[in-house]
Amino acid sequence: MEGAPAHRRGGGADMRGRPGLRSGAMTPPRKRSEREPSLHSLLYQASRRAIADLQRVVGPEGVPVEFWRVLEVLADEKGRSMSELAKATGMRMPATSKLIDRMVEAALVQRSIDPADQRRVVLHISDFGLRKVQALRGGVEHGRSRIESRLGAPRERQLRRLLQEFIDAPMQPPGAG
Repeated sequence: MEGAPAHRRGGGADMRGRPGLRSGAMTPPRKRSEREPSLHSLLYQASRRAIADLQRVVGPEGVPVEFWRVLEVLADEKGRSMSELAKATGMRMPATSKLIDRMVEAALVQRSIDPADQRRVVLHISDFGLRKVQALRGGVEHGRSRIESRLGAPRERQLRRLLQEFIDAPMQPPGAG
């Protein structure tokens, strides 16, 4: 294949015509063994396990995990707009809006009109919601402590940093490089 054009040599060519990756091309994906799970699979499994662990704590009190995410943010009693709450919980606006409807119906959250801007709704935790948080916070913290002790503080910080980098990275459409 010595005399074959670069596109037939495999992998393209660099600026000097040598076989390999073209200048500016992304590194090829690392090959993984057949038994090694994909990163998507590992993230999914970790998420499911974390949610199941949290559900075992908050579920018996009648609080779904989605409700807990909101209650934990609103427990500082500062009040949030719908968009601020969606951002703080990592949820999309339509899902947040529907969830808040259910939480208002369950008397865990209250809506009020922002006195500074009558067009804006501010969300607050209710007294009932605050009592739920106070009743559950110890169990939730105990669960978090178990995770931290299993990993150790340095690895827990590293995992937290890596996950945040993954979350914050801009999403690219498939095939974009």
